[in-house]
Amino acid sequence: MSVKIGFIGTGGVSRGHRQRLKHIDGVQVVAMCDIVEERAVEAAAEWDAKVFTDYREMLNAVEMDAVYVCVPPFAHDTQEILAAEKGMAVFVEKPVSVSMGKAREVEAAIRENGVVSCAGFQDRYLDVIAQTKELLADRMVGLAMGYWMGGMPGVPWWRQKEMSGGQAVEQTIHITDMCRYLFGEVKSVFAGGRTGLMADVAHYNIEDASSATMMFENGILATVFSACFLSVGNKGGIDIFTKDMVIEYTERRSIHIVRKDRSELVEVQNDYGQAHDNAFIEAVRTGDGSKVRSPYSDAVKTQQVVMAVNRSLETGEPVMIADV
Repeated sequence: MSVKIGFIGTGGVSRGHRQRLKHIDGVQVVAMCDIVEERAVEAAAEWDAKVFTDYREMLNAVEMDAVYVCVPPFAHDTQEILAAEKGMAVFVEKPVSVSMGKAREVEAAIRENGVVSCAGFQDRYLDVIAQTKELLADRMVGLAMGYWMGGMPGVPWWRQKEMSGGQAVEQTIHITDMCRYLFGEVKSVFAGGRTGLMADVAHYNIEDASSATMMFENGILATVFSACFLSVGNKGGIDIFTKDMVIEYTERRSIHIVRKDRSELVEVQNDYGQAHDNAFIEAVRTGDGSKVRSPYSDAVKTQQVVMAVNRSLETGEPVMIADV
């Protein structure tokens, strides 16, 4: 069965998906939409696809089985809702929104129309994460520390909180999502941040650094650190502490397993991005989304946590996830 795909947003994040789709039999990319027409034209040339600058026009004019929505956080409007109403599966890049109201609207449309969905949390498909889940299956985690620390992305909208959601929402969400995937649901968060290090950057209104302590429903405690001011070095991943083992996960690179009598470094071997797209396309082809590890409804739960982090940063108070 041929699977017909459209793209809304043809920038850098969509480019990886388009390249990986070339390695999946029976996929046709039939439409490209971008508000920058030249960019859409360039992307369409790879597939001889139709070009649009208005996603509504594309969704109305082209028959498609699925749509990839690869737009900046602030640009989520009715793309996913209209696609779902037309019976199209939706792949939505993270973060799925900067508004919980919008995220829940989309979630409802996906549920009511019974379409397959997937969010862009590709780290769930890492082979080392599958191994980590196995190692933790019969162990109690006491404490975890997560990190997404580096420099500031160059796109102008990123440094404006109303457009990106800030670093906790736009970048560190990968670490927060992985904590949920490994440890379970978060009950409450308490966050603090600092500013003043990026005073030379125009139109900048996000935290330079922050920490968010998360209490999980099962009692696990995790603190996740964010920083976007570094000009030297970076740190990304999660350190996981149990009574008899420490697992040091380095983001998208490896896990270091430390036991009392030995240690082992296991490097990532699989193409996790390809596995992510493979799973989505197979779900579209069969109508069975059970093997999608990051459906939209689950991404909404991760979104709820990072939005709670932002609320705690604003108020200086602990925030219950159920209240967000």
